[in-house]
Amino acid sequence: MADRLGAELKGKSRFRSDSPRPVSRLGQNADYTETLDTANVDCIARKVKMGKKLERVMKGDRGGTTSATSQETDVDNNKTPEPYNCVGDFEADYLELCKRAGLTEIPQVAPRPHRPEPPPPPDPKCATPLSRKETPCKSSHSSRMEKVEEPTTPTPGDPEEAPPTTYTTSNRFDYFRPKVQLELEKPEDKKSMTEIYIRGWKVDQRYMDVFRLCLPAADKLHTIDLWNVGLTDNTLAQFAAVASQCLNLRNIKLDGNPVPGEGFHQLIGEDSMIVSMSLRSCKISDKGAELIGKALSTVKTRNQSLCVLNLNSNLITDVGAGHLSNGLRMNRTLLILSVANNAIGDEGAKKFGEVLSRFALTHEEVVERRKLISEKGTPDIRISPIPKRSESRDRPISQSSRSQLDKSTAKSGRSSSKAKKKDDKGKGKDDKKKDAQRGASKESVAKTTKGKGRQSGGKKGPAAGTITTEPETPEVLEIINPLLEEAESLNGELFIPGNRVLINLNLSRNKIGEAGLKALLKGIQYQITLTMLGSRSGGTGLMRLSLQKNGFPPDHELYMKIQELMVTRDPLYKPPAKSPDEDSISQTTGV
Repeated sequence: MADRLGAELKGKSRFRSDSPRPVSRLGQNADYTETLDTANVDCIARKVKMGKKLERVMKGDRGGTTSATSQETDVDNNKTPEPYNCVGDFEADYLELCKRAGLTEIPQVAPRPHRPEPPPPPDPKCATPLSRKETPCKSSHSSRMEKVEEPTTPTPGDPEEAPPTTYTTSNRFDYFRPKVQLELEKPEDKKSMTEIYIRGWKVDQRYMDVFRLCLPAADKLHTIDLWNVGLTDNTLAQFAAVASQCLNLRNIKLDGNPVPGEGFHQLIGEDSMIVSMSLRSCKISDKGAELIGKALSTVKTRNQSLCVLNLNSNLITDVGAGHLSNGLRMNRTLLILSVANNAIGDEGAKKFGEVLSRFALTHEEVVERRKLISEKGTPDIRISPIPKRSESRDRPISQSSRSQLDKSTAKSGRSSSKAKKKDDKGKGKDDKKKDAQRGASKESVAKTTKGKGRQSGGKKGPAAGTITTEPETPEVLEIINPLLEEAESLNGELFIPGNRVLINLNLSRNKIGEAGLKALLKGIQYQITLTMLGSRSGGTGLMRLSLQKNGFPPDHELYMKIQELMVTRDPLYKPPAKSPDEDSISQTTGV
């Protein structure tokens, strides 16, 4: 073994260092596997390269298609969507506009619930039962005891009982979900919405943008009630713009919406058509009262549509009451004003009492009065109608003679022939007079109608030959500027009558004391005096005054006197019925 190994080592040494070395079988197998691995790697690499080429090709095709589609989508996104034209169906318009605005939570549109109708009157044939055991009516087959008994389990053959009609059931959380409640004039007509109610959920800028488009399309909408919807200065200003676009809108209720800027006066401008507005619990201070007072009237502008204004449960003091009374100086449209549950004291009550009786004009009002008088003439001079000619002058005498002859002939049916001859002679004379007077009347009418007027040529008129005026048109009641009313000069100041158009003033639950009661009593007495004198040109005066729960006891002398004066002026007052003894005494005495 040693010799064989030595020979092999000698044989190896014969090879040069650069000549390839002989490889054993194990090495040959390793080289073979290595060559196979490299071949597989090369094949895989080729396939990967071919796959990449295919992918590149495919990506190129797909890139072309995707680029085209991306370009189309870019073009679609760049295109502005077509504007939506509201059709007047509020529910359809509202849902479509909310979807376009991207609103995820859309409040449900539902009809406004109503109280159930009262049950039908009882059958008059049925007598009132004295006890539950007695049967109420002979005609009825079931007794009262049968109704009290426990209900039996229904059998499969019995008909099912109808659901109740006096109430409706719903999910316990459904009541608290945001809703938009509608009142339809005709339930089958979706375009007949007349009232809209939103309660207890925030109407932000997004929803106000939707309402800005769909509310003006509702032609019959006349009432909008937004209770506790969290209005802001921006949304309130936008709502005022929306309200001006609704042609038939007359009633607005914004209770429970305190706004920092207190810009509620935007709803009752000079061109506003709102008739009734409620602003309860809106935390309106003296600042808001000042803005509302200026919206009611100033020296040069005034609101001519608002009739009802409710400012209950706010923060108005004597200063705000003074601003509101200033708004009533030149306003002759507002009928009902409620400022209950505020902080108005004696000074505010004095302002209201002054504007109810008579007040002195300020320098600015005096200047404006002089301008109006110079433009329209003095208010005391009234233009009388054109004097008409007496009918006795224009009417021919023959007309009266004919009527007298007709009456005389009707009465004297058995007259003699001599009387007839005399009548014929008289008639002939009258006819001659008639012809002569007709010619004279035609000449006089022609002379008078050359420069003016028309001539009545018809025989069916009141009298032939008279000058007739144009048909009278119905008089249109125009609101007279209070500055043009008759003024009275006292101590170098001009006084005009106060506001007698306001018929209902609510000052309950305030801080009015005895001094305020005196001022209000004075104003009421002044209005009653003008009414007794027959002066109703400026209105009927205050008919109802509420002063409950103020700073005086209910049995106060001045308060009782005011109540006595106002009870007869209340339009709903009914005098107490007299007893039979009083009726007999009044008949005998004639009182």
